[in-house]
Amino acid sequence: MDAVKADPTDNRVIECALECQADFIVSGDKHLLQLKRYAGIPIMSVREFLERGREG
Repeated sequence: MDAVKADPTDNRVIECALECQADFIVSGDKHLLQLKRYAGIPIMSVREFLERGREG
């Protein structure tokens, strides 16, 4: 997998999310956050995740 070219070790996070069919990825990693979404899985910061919870 080559989703995160700037930091290939971050691809492990993407692979894990795909394998477990995650609803979203919450991360503080700048390379992951730059993707915003991968294979339909939203990638968000902790702040975005918490704000999303308040809206629901």
